[in-house]
Amino acid sequence: MDIHAWIAVATLVAAMVLFISKLIPLEATALSIPVVLALTGTVNPAEAALRGFGNSAVISLGAIFVLSAGLKESGVATLMGRMLERFGGKKEWRLVLLIMVTTCVLSAIMSNAATVAVFLPAVLVLSRRANISPSRLMMPLGYAAILGGTLTLISTTSNLILGSELDRLSGGDKALGMFEFAVLGVPISVAGIAYMVLIGTRLIGKNRLDNTPRVGSFQERLKKRYNPEKKLFKLTIPSGSDLADATIEKASLGKRFQIEVVQIARKKGFRKQFIDIRPDLKMHAGDVLFVDGRDEDAQRLAKVHSISIEIATEVELESLRGRGINMAEVLISPHSAFLDRTLIDISFRNVFGLSVLAILRSGKIIEKDVGATPLKLGDALLVYGPVRYFRKLEENNDLVLLDRQQSEEDVRHAPIALVLLAVALLPPVLGLFPLAVSALASALLMVATGCVSLRGAQKAIDFRILFLIIGTIPLGDALFQTGVAGKMAANLFPAQMSLGPFYVLGVLFVVSSLFSTASNNAAAAVILAPVAYPAAEASGIDVSKTFLAVAYGASCAFVLPFAHQCNLMTMGPGGYKTKDFIKVGVGLSLVMATTAVVLLAL
Repeated sequence: MDIHAWIAVATLVAAMVLFISKLIPLEATALSIPVVLALTGTVNPAEAALRGFGNSAVISLGAIFVLSAGLKESGVATLMGRMLERFGGKKEWRLVLLIMVTTCVLSAIMSNAATVAVFLPAVLVLSRRANISPSRLMMPLGYAAILGGTLTLISTTSNLILGSELDRLSGGDKALGMFEFAVLGVPISVAGIAYMVLIGTRLIGKNRLDNTPRVGSFQERLKKRYNPEKKLFKLTIPSGSDLADATIEKASLGKRFQIEVVQIARKKGFRKQFIDIRPDLKMHAGDVLFVDGRDEDAQRLAKVHSISIEIATEVELESLRGRGINMAEVLISPHSAFLDRTLIDISFRNVFGLSVLAILRSGKIIEKDVGATPLKLGDALLVYGPVRYFRKLEENNDLVLLDRQQSEEDVRHAPIALVLLAVALLPPVLGLFPLAVSALASALLMVATGCVSLRGAQKAIDFRILFLIIGTIPLGDALFQTGVAGKMAANLFPAQMSLGPFYVLGVLFVVSSLFSTASNNAAAAVILAPVAYPAAEASGIDVSKTFLAVAYGASCAFVLPFAHQCNLMTMGPGGYKTKDFIKVGVGLSLVMATTAVVLLAL
């Protein structure tokens, strides 16, 4: 291999290490790749390193992000959620089957993560109605969304990339059609759903959520689910205290003592007035503060400010609930602007008027320094405060309120959104226009007709994924042009060995799955596309089959929670640990691999 081939290999290795370690942001790593390849002359001419910016898959994916947001905002997904609630029943196997089939279908035309975000509240409603722990339903929900990624060209990022790369590498002679994935994707999905209904849910077993009595109010169940060590205390501000005449913001009890002020009771004449908390609210001598925190933090506050403090009684707790003080669970959405930022950074209390009591992450509860903890995908927040402020959470696209009432959502634009979806899908199927053109036109019409707001469309576009594709496409070119991809294919499939289609397709599937788990399914598609092409030529297998093997492998992300967004999103609400995904996901991966490879090899 020449120097440029070694540079391509070194760039690939360095990129994979950075993707896995996350030492620098993923998009920064990706956009550094074309710069390195251009400066070293590995990609020639240098302008070719920027090919990703004009790639049709990038344009299509950007438009599909908007289409997905349109299906959500217009109420199409809400209607499917209502159908889930209407026909759910109370038998666990029937619920799992219904959830997985419905989710799989919607995920075929909508972003996997967005589908999970839409169905989470509906599934929680079903679990409460059927008296079934959410842990029995959340994993099937996430896995069904991933399985839906095997059904269409637009159902997941890797499918779009592989379709675009096959068209380019074959000079336009070969292409993956819109529903070509479904020929094998449907049997794969059926096998996966059958596994989860008959075996997978049994392997989930019992966890702490299953042992939680599902009686009492929603707030009581949440309290038991998180099992926070915090308690509700009350303290009276004495005359002369330095807290008297200080504002909530200036007192900074949350920052100094990890204590949250929930409500203030102030004597007004012969009666007691309850006052909602806001940053500029000034406290007075004689005010009774209801605060939430740990024993040690409450005692420290009492000592520093010379205040007597006591635990609130059950009667006082009920009084607060009766005055509209409520508790709910909130999930960080997949494209949230809050990711990697703290509650202090986003001024959560000031913006929403609510307190965050705890964070549930990967089965662990974070109660200390909650405000200073960077938020991650899959985090569930236990929030507390006046009910009327919860509406702000519902209207915010960065968060998913898991107890929201979907029946209140506006679904009048749903028919228009479905028509516009057809506008995006039918022209490429009929050979009239490329997907990039029809999807872009449909996305613009989604905004113009009010199916999705302009702000919603802007927030829906995941530039992190787009930059990843833009940056890694020239790396795929470099691996192909320098002969590295050919050598990788030759090492994986030696010419001297008589290799059947089962071996070739099986290896491509497994390698793609490993790449996808370690980094990202988009990166796996870009890197393995130039390997799948010479592998097909060397083995005499139809090149479409080798590309489909890579595509299905890239969607086989069931074993680890961080392998896919859908796993992370269901981990918190389901109360899972990593071992739960390994226990159930290994079997599902074997079912998917066996079904895909056998059907492709026939």
